[in-house]
Amino acid sequence: MTRKLRSFSAVGASALFLASAGISSAQDRRPRIEYTQRVDTAVTLDRQGTVNVSLFSGRVRVAGAGGSQVRVRGSVEPGGFELRTSPAGVRITVEPNARRSRGAGELELTVPFGTHVVLETHSASVAVAGVKGDVKAESLSGGISIADAAGKVIAESVSGGIEISRLTGDLRVESVSGRLELSGISGDIDAESVSGRITVVGAKSKSVRAESVSGRVAYSSPLDPAGNYKFASHSGTLTLALPSASGATVSLETFSGNVDSDFPVTLQSGTSGRHHDNKFEFRIGNGRARVIAETFSGNITIQRGLDR
Repeated sequence: MTRKLRSFSAVGASALFLASAGISSAQDRRPRIEYTQRVDTAVTLDRQGTVNVSLFSGRVRVAGAGGSQVRVRGSVEPGGFELRTSPAGVRITVEPNARRSRGAGELELTVPFGTHVVLETHSASVAVAGVKGDVKAESLSGGISIADAAGKVIAESVSGGIEISRLTGDLRVESVSGRLELSGISGDIDAESVSGRITVVGAKSKSVRAESVSGRVAYSSPLDPAGNYKFASHSGTLTLALPSASGATVSLETFSGNVDSDFPVTLQSGTSGRHHDNKFEFRIGNGRARVIAETFSGNITIQRGLDR
């Protein structure tokens, strides 16, 4: 791969968060967390306002609903909860402190449709459903699940898995070792992983980039005639499942991996087809979409049909 993986902002943000909290390893080994502070409040938010939640550990669930109110319910450790409100935004913070709170909590939020949701956690899991607005979620080790969003979605995790489904809008997703499961995306996709696998199913995208260093990359979706698609992994396998009636110009490159295609390999007119014995280009159907698949030692497989 010629492009280096971008640095993960979630890593730096989480590291600063942990350092500023001053948490000792002895505190982390406490047997269990007891939530003694109940939270149940509602505030009015302007149309397309922003809700920002910062939670160290536990879980946070956000769901979209009609109306103009943000409802916050749940329980947290005492001493670390803070709520700030304005007509344009709501900020909720559950942070560790030097006294007794470790920044743990379990929160459930209901937000108006179209709200811009921003979530930052250390190990807390995140689930967002039906907000119909932009979403940005970052976590160090917690899992991230986002469904039924509309707009731009950004999700970043170091070791937690990420699942994005039924998105209408562009997606950028990054992980170091967590898996990336992407389904039903109607918009551009930019996905990166170091060792986690990347799976894209049922996408309707004109631009897809899915790259991993050692993880597997699998794509099972139609190709837009005007689309551009790039799949790369240094040592992981690449598997592309395409409809039988697909039309694409396909460029494949691997140093030591094998290439297998269910589609007839028809070389472009005027070319020898192979360069350095590991790179070649061929056409499927009308050849309108552009597909690039690159590995160093991983195998490349192109399957005919989406039901395999």
